[in-house]
Amino acid sequence: MMKKTSLILVIALAGMLVLAGCTTGETGDTEKVPISFIEFFDPACPFCAEMEPTVAQLDEDYAERFDGWDIVDVTTDEGREKIDEFGIFLTPTFVILDADGVEMDRVTGATTEENMIAFIDRAIADATGEAGGPRPDIDGEGSTIGGDE
Repeated sequence: MMKKTSLILVIALAGMLVLAGCTTGETGDTEKVPISFIEFFDPACPFCAEMEPTVAQLDEDYAERFDGWDIVDVTTDEGREKIDEFGIFLTPTFVILDADGVEMDRVTGATTEENMIAFIDRAIADATGEAGGPRPDIDGEGSTIGGDE
């Protein structure tokens, strides 16, 4: 009985080591992608507040893979400069830049988590040369900067 138990433990341990070797050797999911993510938000914008949990989850899932992950408050001096630089007129707006700082894609307004994941994944695909297929616009509801909703 003891030999059977030992054999089962050895086989189970070997299986775990094989699985561990398979997962630790993969770097595709952890490699840095030469893109930057920017969210433009207004603390008073209800659509921005609606997106907070989604952006927090995306930050946790993706931020370490990107060269930059910034959240810009459009009510600050720096934020007002950035909205002029990027032509932002609605919050929230999400922009992805390539390694040269050139805009690759943009989502204007609050949208679903699924749309945000698609937005980020297609930017990663573009940056890594794996892009393909149609690229529909992803837009949602937002608040006009300096105006009413």
